[in-house]
Amino acid sequence: MNVPENKLDNKELIQGWQERVLSYANLVERWTRYFWSINKAYLYSYEDLQQTIWYILMVGLQEFDGRGSEENFLNWYIRQKVVSIMMYGKKPPKCTDAPFTPLRFDYLSPDDSAEVNEIFYSEFDQDD
Repeated sequence: MNVPENKLDNKELIQGWQERVLSYANLVERWTRYFWSINKAYLYSYEDLQQTIWYILMVGLQEFDGRGSEENFLNWYIRQKVVSIMMYGKKPPKCTDAPFTPLRFDYLSPDDSAEVNEIFYSEFDQDD
């Protein structure tokens, strides 16, 4: 089987990237447990938070410039980015075209707002 060399290189690059990312599973788990324990009332789920932290980790790996300890940088980076998402409502880093958040949005009941009630019940008022 003849496989072009560049395909092998891509496969090796992807495999290397996966191994590098997965080597920080303990870091992701630690930060997920930490932020979940202090913010779970504001979050959709543990899994959403964990997925967000995996994303931040991967962006952090791309941002790391080689100075100092990669793990120390990632610890700092994850903490800063998660705090900015939770405390200040910021988007995850480099997330511009399809922003996501692990934060729960407040539910707006139609009974809570007169304007919303007008929208929901205006068709019934017209018949009276």
